[in-house]
Amino acid sequence: MIHLVTDSMSDLTPQEAEDLGVHLVPLIVRFGDREFREGYDLSREEFYIRLRQADVLPKTSCISPALFQEKFEELLQDPEDEVLYISGSSRLSGCYQSACTARKMLSDPERVTILDSMIAISGQALLVRMAAKKMKLYKSARELGKMIQSLRDHQRCFGQAEDLKYLVMGGRLSPLVAKVGTSFSIKPMLKFEAGEILQAGLIHGRNKAKAWYLEKLQMYPPRLDCPMVIAGCDCHEDAVRLAEYFRSQKQGLPEMIVMGVGAVIGTHVGPGLLAVSWIERE
Repeated sequence: MIHLVTDSMSDLTPQEAEDLGVHLVPLIVRFGDREFREGYDLSREEFYIRLRQADVLPKTSCISPALFQEKFEELLQDPEDEVLYISGSSRLSGCYQSACTARKMLSDPERVTILDSMIAISGQALLVRMAAKKMKLYKSARELGKMIQSLRDHQRCFGQAEDLKYLVMGGRLSPLVAKVGTSFSIKPMLKFEAGEILQAGLIHGRNKAKAWYLEKLQMYPPRLDCPMVIAGCDCHEDAVRLAEYFRSQKQGLPEMIVMGVGAVIGTHVGPGLLAVSWIERE
């Protein structure tokens, strides 16, 4: 049996992971001297309440090798069992490296396959969903991992930040640029590339961003057998409206899934982020 594992950088809730048959390992979120396991000790709603009240950004820390080792050993009780762990981007967190260290500590490390998703939020969740959907078609975790890697290498993920305050607090945007952007409702467009979040342009408001997304969808046409995932950072209604807009354009797009965004990305971009992920047609 293949056991599928991911971390909370995927922004899957514990319930969503359970429904998919996925084992979710939470990162730690720290507000001051208080620690919370993301999604378990701290709900998404509670996180954003605390974030909006914070004068200093919370800290997130990766999962330790010891915790990964414990989880892997728990899932490998049967000699026929294997594990595929899909991590958040190694450029954003040390979870991938921790898992690799834990794998070396196992008596039979060949039974564990580790895949760096090179992404997070909706993109990582999309890969996990596809792995859960296709898992029964593969005899080994390694074969399943190769298939997911091929999807990863054709993935596109774009987004728009809303509240520039958090980019300033995290040192990703200068206060002057943020002040000008806020005054003229200019928002940075973002993209995941080579495992990192990069600026991809500047757009005036939400409505013009819709056309920008459509342009990207035309440049990188999505596979119809893989869903698009639209994630909202404490802005579920905005994410739903964006999905409805895409459907209204009659572009022949795939199924759309709307989800939330948790602490790791939410800490750095703040409430209001929208992110859209899909697998590009080969």
